[in-house]
Amino acid sequence: MLDQHGLSSAPPPTDSLFWRLWQPCIPIAEKTLNTPFMSGIKSASLDPVTYGGFNVSDAYYCFNGAQSYLAAESRTSDEVLKFFLLEKYKRYQAYNEAFPTIWHIRDANGVVPTTACRDYAQFESDTASHADPIYTLIMMIPCEYLWYWLANQLMPPSPGNLYAPWITGNNSASGAYAMGNFLDQYQKEHPGAIDEDKAMSIYSTAMNFEWKNFLSATQP
Repeated sequence: MLDQHGLSSAPPPTDSLFWRLWQPCIPIAEKTLNTPFMSGIKSASLDPVTYGGFNVSDAYYCFNGAQSYLAAESRTSDEVLKFFLLEKYKRYQAYNEAFPTIWHIRDANGVVPTTACRDYAQFESDTASHADPIYTLIMMIPCEYLWYWLANQLMPPSPGNLYAPWITGNNSASGAYAMGNFLDQYQKEHPGAIDEDKAMSIYSTAMNFEWKNFLSATQP
């Protein structure tokens, strides 16, 4: 996909929209890193039941996230953006296929998500259904890049850490960087198409939902 459209998974240019969105949100990332959930992942002290509950709730987000990508894909006429959104939908679908086997969850209907997870999924659905489709991609970058950033802060996992697969499995920024490089290309090809204030609002809202989602994992 990247070769076909001249995209790269290397870090986006330092002056790109990708970094202009990320830099102001670093304090949110740091708050997320300091949640009890992430501290428990780092120290391997997180209750496995809590970890399991988080993943079950996250399944609700992932099942709905796939549909958000598909909704946005159906609303754009830009061939590259359409292809990009469809590929992201397919990757979510492939990921979601593991839930029935690992967690015995068929779809979102049987999940009782945390309030933060439910509201996050609704925000994504509303954005994908009503905003210009390019903002769906912007909205999804926090999910892609924050998880990498968190994992990278925890590297290397301590020997015997039960949660080492979570840390090593999320320690890749290639997907997020590809999205950032696509945004850079999109802005060059469509000058003025992205309202950066609106992009910042959507991005920071998604970042805050990520923090609230991790925070809610250890709350009653």
